[in-house]
Amino acid sequence: MSAKNSEGQSRPLAQPNLSEPQQKAPQSHPNPLHGLVDLTVDGYRFAKLQAKINAKRVDLVAAGGAHPTVVSAISDLRFGHGLTPVSLVVVATGREAEDLAANLAALEPTAEVIEFPSWETLPHERLSPSPDTVGKRIRALRRLHEISELGEAALDHPVFVLASIRAALQPVVAGLGSNAPIQLRQGSEYSLIELTLKLIDFAYERVDMVTRRGEFAVRGGILDLFPTTAEHALRLEFFGDELEEIRLFNVSDQRTITGDAALAAGADGQGKVQLVEAFPARELLISPSVANKARQMQHEFPNLSTMLAKIAEGMPVEGMESLAPALVDAMVPLAACLPNDAAVILVGPEKAAARAASLAETNEEFLHAAWDAAIEGAQAPIDLSSGGFQTVAEFVSSLKDRSLFTISQFGADDETLIDLGLLEIPSFASTDGHRETSVIEWLQDQLEHGQRILITAEGHGTIERITELLKSNKVAAELVEVLPGDHNKRKWPVKTILTVQATLRRGFASPDANLIVLTESEFFGRNQGYTNPTRKKLAAKRGQAVDPLNLKAGDYVVHEIHGIGRFKELVTRTVGIGGQKHDREYLLIEYAPSKRGYPGDTLFVPTDQLDMLTRYVGGEAPVLNKMGGAEWAKTKANARKAIRKIAIDLVKLYSARVKSKGYAFGPDTAWQRELEEAFAHVETPDQLTTIEEVKRDMEREVPMDRLLAGDVGYGKTEVAVRAAFKAVQDGKQVAILVPTTLLARQHFETFKERYSGFPVNLRQLSRFQTDKEARETLAGLADGSVDVVIGTHRLFGNSVKFKNLGLIIVDEEQRFGVEHKEKLKELKHNVDVLAMSATPIPRTLEMAVTGIREMSTLATPPEERHPILTYVGAYSDKQVAAAIRRELIREGQVFFVHNRVQSIDKVARELAELVPEARIAVAHGQMGEHELEQVVVDFWQRKFDVLVSTTIIETGIDIPNANTLIVDRAENFGLSQLHQIRGRVGRSRERAYAYFFYSPDKPLTETAHDRLATIAQHTDLGSGMQVAMKDLEIRGAGNLLGGEQSGHIAGVGFDLYLRMIGEAVADFKGEKVESPAELKLELPVDAHIPNTYVDSERLRLEAYHKLSAASGELGTRAQLDAILAELTDRYGEPPQSVRNLIDVTELRQQCNRLGLKDVNILGMQAKFQPVALTEADQVRISHLFPGTKYLQSASTLMLPAPKDPNTGEALRDKAVIDWTWAVLARIFAPTTVDSKDN
Repeated sequence: MSAKNSEGQSRPLAQPNLSEPQQKAPQSHPNPLHGLVDLTVDGYRFAKLQAKINAKRVDLVAAGGAHPTVVSAISDLRFGHGLTPVSLVVVATGREAEDLAANLAALEPTAEVIEFPSWETLPHERLSPSPDTVGKRIRALRRLHEISELGEAALDHPVFVLASIRAALQPVVAGLGSNAPIQLRQGSEYSLIELTLKLIDFAYERVDMVTRRGEFAVRGGILDLFPTTAEHALRLEFFGDELEEIRLFNVSDQRTITGDAALAAGADGQGKVQLVEAFPARELLISPSVANKARQMQHEFPNLSTMLAKIAEGMPVEGMESLAPALVDAMVPLAACLPNDAAVILVGPEKAAARAASLAETNEEFLHAAWDAAIEGAQAPIDLSSGGFQTVAEFVSSLKDRSLFTISQFGADDETLIDLGLLEIPSFASTDGHRETSVIEWLQDQLEHGQRILITAEGHGTIERITELLKSNKVAAELVEVLPGDHNKRKWPVKTILTVQATLRRGFASPDANLIVLTESEFFGRNQGYTNPTRKKLAAKRGQAVDPLNLKAGDYVVHEIHGIGRFKELVTRTVGIGGQKHDREYLLIEYAPSKRGYPGDTLFVPTDQLDMLTRYVGGEAPVLNKMGGAEWAKTKANARKAIRKIAIDLVKLYSARVKSKGYAFGPDTAWQRELEEAFAHVETPDQLTTIEEVKRDMEREVPMDRLLAGDVGYGKTEVAVRAAFKAVQDGKQVAILVPTTLLARQHFETFKERYSGFPVNLRQLSRFQTDKEARETLAGLADGSVDVVIGTHRLFGNSVKFKNLGLIIVDEEQRFGVEHKEKLKELKHNVDVLAMSATPIPRTLEMAVTGIREMSTLATPPEERHPILTYVGAYSDKQVAAAIRRELIREGQVFFVHNRVQSIDKVARELAELVPEARIAVAHGQMGEHELEQVVVDFWQRKFDVLVSTTIIETGIDIPNANTLIVDRAENFGLSQLHQIRGRVGRSRERAYAYFFYSPDKPLTETAHDRLATIAQHTDLGSGMQVAMKDLEIRGAGNLLGGEQSGHIAGVGFDLYLRMIGEAVADFKGEKVESPAELKLELPVDAHIPNTYVDSERLRLEAYHKLSAASGELGTRAQLDAILAELTDRYGEPPQSVRNLIDVTELRQQCNRLGLKDVNILGMQAKFQPVALTEADQVRISHLFPGTKYLQSASTLMLPAPKDPNTGEALRDKAVIDWTWAVLARIFAPTTVDSKDN
């Protein structure tokens, strides 16, 4: 029934290791907490529970920290009585479900823990849940279906299905669990065409490049698939119908995952796995009967006809799940999917009931907001009520004969309740900031009274430190790997505290069992962030992220020689005559007509000269240049002249920095490693790379000047925490500069929490400090007793003196003006500087691009983040009220942005009428500064639910609990403003929503339409950089380097402009820089990427672009081999024409090294130009190649074209490439040419 793995853990059948792993305990010891449940259930109170274990309903009382232990105990007692060990555990929120899952996995290592998440959307809302959520839900239902089919008797381990009340009350489509997933095993045979159709039936989306779950791509015999439940995407290679191999690959760079990262993901070292499972990506699958119903309803509901027509055609539509009740045969409660004998455990029934009531109300509002308009003019009402949430009473009655256990924290004098006598750990107030001392005193007291005490922590470093702290306070403590008990015949040591590394969220006390369990959060008095140890993946060094050249027909491009043109299409042409015919691909570019009234000129750019082209980013719609006209040369020359001035300034800055001597910090200490281990989240690969780069910079003597660009909430603060700690370890002081007092306060909280338990003296300096506190801080900075100071521009004051400043960290760099930055430079010219920004202003972007400052980018979202669901539409009261209520249900907060101070109070009053239960506050820039800060701080401390404000919130406010954003009159905002504002939500694991409303009365301007379309497109996290680029495009890049530059940027385009600055700077620094070579290489060689190999035009362009970039004189064969390896990995074995293309590119590198501009071997003569030959050389070459002609004036060498000695046919393909290498080796002296062999 269930496969045991090496740790004695059960793994359910049909659960391949590449699906999201079943949660399990740390690897080295299967279960450090083994025996904890047995210790707790000692005593008469649990005997009462045992006596009632078969009852229909049992109500229990226990402290919150003990809930996981009680859930585990109920399951064990039921198993002991021969009842099914399957339990549906319902908690109030999704986060509690995840926490409970981690705890149960630690307490019951053989248990199967299945999470059943709720939709991020409400059932009646016209938005679809994400494929990840749907996949997990269907996988859980499938597993329950399997258990019911096999019979519960076959189970030999407990199964816990964890659901929030929201997931438990939402009906599901009947029979969803009976859909078997698509299973593909290596070595078996499948028809790729049938498989494609099956994936489409499962609502997977076919794309040209897979980037997210629920997508697939087919290229020849390769299927790329990202199953909804898999950790990584998979590449399946077919030979005919046989599935030859399955490899994991990384969606960011599209390369196979190998080495440690592959092993961590459950594959072998080459990234290969044996089995793939794909669960559906939608819960409403379009079966013939669903399509049929949609077709019938089309005529009844004219306003829904487009949506229904698509469903009738078998095409999934956004938001179609909300129509499920009308389209499927039946909706059933979740309880109906459970085995008949399963138990249901409701944790925190009071909280759950309150949430259930408000869920039902809000869902009803969405029903009206989303569907009332759609049903107007319909012949009959549409009944969607069966898809809405049940009430708790309906849920309980749907359980039929299954047992229901409730576990509450609140007891009453009631016979029917069983109080298990498990108590909360008291809270310890800290008087002097050393709260550990009061905890330790309490623990000593408890030891004296004969209590057994256990302390757990998740990080190895943390648990070691707790043990040391106890010992240094003369308390006997022992760090154990597993608890003593009957299972290992060990006795609990007398008057000794045991510490163990394990996952528990909260502690509890059991007086009956003389047992106290404490976790690190009670010991240090801090909340741990949630992390799941099984997910600590090794960060793979990320390859170059794939960014296909998104050229669409009609896009403006800039050609280095001919100027601005318009891209038409990618075309294949046959070149040459007779035996020399071969295919090449060209980009067709349209230019302005050379004579008035004539059609535009067209230029065919061969794909090997792609580096001559860049996409135009600059003004709105540029004027097309004439081909070969003088105006382009003039525009370019003017830009060059202006750029030389900038380049000189930049180089001065750079050389001054390189010459100055800074302080070289020492290597990492043990404390540094401990601090890093205690980080509560999984670092992203980018974060690890950046932290590494920052540390390397600090360890060098040259002062660091690094810009860290990362999207909002991508973990820039953690990089700062670690860098500051490293500086403090070397006895240096750190100044952290932030633009607002609120940010100073937030950073102070974050740093305080991360540094708790370490002797770091941390102070803040802003208006929130009294004069006395400020004086103490300043004195501490001057005498060196303050290690880290976090402050606003007060840090620039003349009274601020540092004793030994070693590092300055500037957060939200784009908010500081030039005069602040100048002041910074004076502060210390040889101090390390780390600047951080979410939308780097183009000037900083450009300095980083040209290598004056180092730049790190955080581009991968943190593990637990979801893209923000973005809705763009006309303003409607119903939508707004429903959106606010949905956020209140999950105890979140709402930002409502209204950018007019005159009418902001009126808007706040209207909202108060719409949603009377919401607590609303107003914030805008015309309030007094103190008043404004007080409002924002109150909002941060959750005293209000809705903050109605102007765009003042775009500036770096981090309120993780605010996850809905409503922007009124969004058409009046700039693009980077919209992005910055949207970045204020979605900072936690909750799904975030952004509503951009435009005024329904006025038509949108084209620019506003563009902006809103862009913001709706880039919903993925990490789109900050893309948006920064797009913003340049929409605004024109006027303010890049002052007004006079904007004309030049509009003239030559942003990319070319940057490249010109780069070249000018390198020129002054005396470095050699590659500019695109103007080489014409015409060979009778079939060298192109056929569309049978890569059928997507943008991916072909991307490959050509990489080859073109590697074809310069500094290119190497190794670069080309890497590109070939990547093509092979992504698209399979390359055809000969692609191999030829690699060889031709290598030849192109050589021609560029030799300074050739024209090599043509088509026709009767082979032409090489320019070639400078002495008379002696001419004689030598004419002997080697009879029939040679040399034109001295044109520096052109003509040789007879090579022919096959046997057939007399002209040479082509590989033979002609080898011939050309041989000729080059002979024409040019051996000193300058690398012959092909060496």
